[in-house]
Amino acid sequence: MAEATRTDAAQRPVLVYSPDRGVGDLMWHLPTIRAIAARTPEGQVVLATRPSTRAEALLRAEPTVAGAHYLTYHAGAFKGVREVVDFYRLCRRLRPRALWILEKIDRPALAAALAGVGERRGFGLGHGQERWLTHRPFLPRAMRPDHRIDKLAAFEAAHGLRVECREPALRVDPTLIAAVGVEMAGRPRPWIVFGVGASTPERRWPLERFAALARAFAGASIFWLGGLEDADAVAGVADAASVNISPWPLDRAAALLAQTDLFIGGDSGPMNLSAAVGCKTLALFGASPPLDYSTFITPLGDGTGGMVGIGVEAVAAKALEILPSGTSRRA
Repeated sequence: MAEATRTDAAQRPVLVYSPDRGVGDLMWHLPTIRAIAARTPEGQVVLATRPSTRAEALLRAEPTVAGAHYLTYHAGAFKGVREVVDFYRLCRRLRPRALWILEKIDRPALAAALAGVGERRGFGLGHGQERWLTHRPFLPRAMRPDHRIDKLAAFEAAHGLRVECREPALRVDPTLIAAVGVEMAGRPRPWIVFGVGASTPERRWPLERFAALARAFAGASIFWLGGLEDADAVAGVADAASVNISPWPLDRAAALLAQTDLFIGGDSGPMNLSAAVGCKTLALFGASPPLDYSTFITPLGDGTGGMVGIGVEAVAAKALEILPSGTSRRA
């Protein structure tokens, strides 16, 4: 009977809860997720996250993630209760043997405790979550204002997780890469993707400046990547030779980025996705502190002065430094 119990426990998954809603957040968490998976005999975890991360599509080729389950972000007076119920139901269905919460919130920890999950780890940070966790250490309260990447690094060190590099190194389905490559075959190099979308308006570089930048690199293949809400606006400024990929599924856009010479855009999910697939990424930081976690990111701007303070000439000059030798721009 004891042997049967141990076998049953071994067959139950390790669950990782990453509640952040952005694609960029998902990319930052990948090294931590892999390190947790490396601690398991099966080398895999199951991920619980928000639908807006697109984890199910983006992690389809990730061998350390056995599956992704989406949790709805609730609003209103009873959002906390509804999120506890949702996560309790997920834990009862999956019966995880362990839960890692890559945040400080207490709702998943409480739900997992009620569902009988025996091992529960999380950030803590002096919040109510600590009452429901079974494993210390917790991150110190002094880290509350720190960037998520710094919190992840501290959490990894505290729990003995081995992360040698912060590069997300996102794996993209090779068949999807091949299909996009065939579809775009014959388009002249360099391929440049403009990341025109962002989660907040202050992180968007003006569309008319992207249009001016496209004219400066006449002869290159320009692809415009935003959200679905950006497709019509892009169509109004992009020339006929450009390709508006804003309506594409994000995993297909990742397959294009994996073959692209340069991405140019603001601090956004697509910018982090570009770096994650190994594309040279010129990131415009006019309204947020520059990120340096990836060697593929070349920042422009110091996070002050707004996006309007970053001029077309400065972006074009920096792009020429990054692009393959022999690339020229039209005067």
